[in-house]
Amino acid sequence: MQRRISRWLAVLAILSVAGAEKAYAQSGGADHAMQFRFGRFFPEGGGEFWDESQDVFTLKISDFDEFMWGSSYVRSLSNHFEVGLNVDFYQETVGSSYKDFVDSNLRPILHDSELEMIPLTVDVRFLPAGRYRMRGSGKRVLKPAFYIGAGIGVNFWDYEERGDFLDFTFDPPEIFFDVFRDDGETFQAHALIGLDLPVSPRFNWQFQGRYTWADDDLGGAFSGLGKIELGGAAAFVGGSVRF
Repeated sequence: MQRRISRWLAVLAILSVAGAEKAYAQSGGADHAMQFRFGRFFPEGGGEFWDESQDVFTLKISDFDEFMWGSSYVRSLSNHFEVGLNVDFYQETVGSSYKDFVDSNLRPILHDSELEMIPLTVDVRFLPAGRYRMRGSGKRVLKPAFYIGAGIGVNFWDYEERGDFLDFTFDPPEIFFDVFRDDGETFQAHALIGLDLPVSPRFNWQFQGRYTWADDDLGGAFSGLGKIELGGAAAFVGGSVRF
């Protein structure tokens, strides 16, 4: 049910953006930008699954701090409001071992954990001081633009553990190799803050911070282990081309 709701929310948000764009274009004030960013994602962790993993294995949630990149199509609704359609990409693999167990040769029992996410989101951005000022001739002149905003969307995620594990149905536990995996899509919300610095009428430098909230119920090989928390903070630097 949660996944079905998240799909409809994303569809409705995109349709709303399309309607706003049409109305603004008819007013003669169309203003577009393609933004490209590169930065780092810092997962928040927490929750039953991550807490249990950190208790049993040498893994830490901070091990998943990794590069994230993305792009946005941004459309101005006025000098103070914009709408963005965003896609971002994140992937990280972390190696870990059991904290309290080793094999018969006293070597660690190792496996890799891999998390991938592709959030597709839409947001509304408010520019308190506006993006441009008007000259006497009626020409718009871009200026440094500070903005805040919030949005929603769908996070497509994939989590996998591959390597050696312990079967505790035996005494002593036996080591076996396996691959455990689950994936899904879930509702995501985010808040953002940013600053655009114009270099020319067509190009801006971009600095942005973002915090996301997302989680999903684990199933498949991880059924019964609770929710996987997927939210966290991100910091980006990038550029935008206006047209």
